[in-house]
Amino acid sequence: MKTLVIGRSSFADVVIADTSVAPRHAEIVVADDGRLYLTDCGTSTGTWRQRGSPEDADAASWTPVRQDFVGAGDVLRLGDYRCTVAELMHTASGGAPSRAREAPSAGDRSEGHRQKLRGRVERDAATGEIVRRRP
Repeated sequence: MKTLVIGRSSFADVVIADTSVAPRHAEIVVADDGRLYLTDCGTSTGTWRQRGSPEDADAASWTPVRQDFVGAGDVLRLGDYRCTVAELMHTASGGAPSRAREAPSAGDRSEGHRQKLRGRVERDAATGEIVRRRP
């Protein structure tokens, strides 16, 4: 199992130089079976997945992701930065980072209460899912 940190910090595995991206914005865990598990690190701008057809922006909608399995072709929004999971994985493996795509309008965001993670967490060894917080 390998964990990739995505964020604005120079210590992240995938550095995104966008002020809407937190220093430690999200993590992708590559499970032993090759599946990818995405976790938002309790950011204020959130991590979002595009639902619907990426080609048809009118039919697509954004849903918040707290923890979930993702596929390489999934389109994500980290703050205002848009990319695919495959682009993040390519950058993590030493490829050049992609350019940010156009940010969605403010009406695409749903405002909801979000509890921030505090302290260390314990992960399921097979999937990378956060199963409980440690004191």
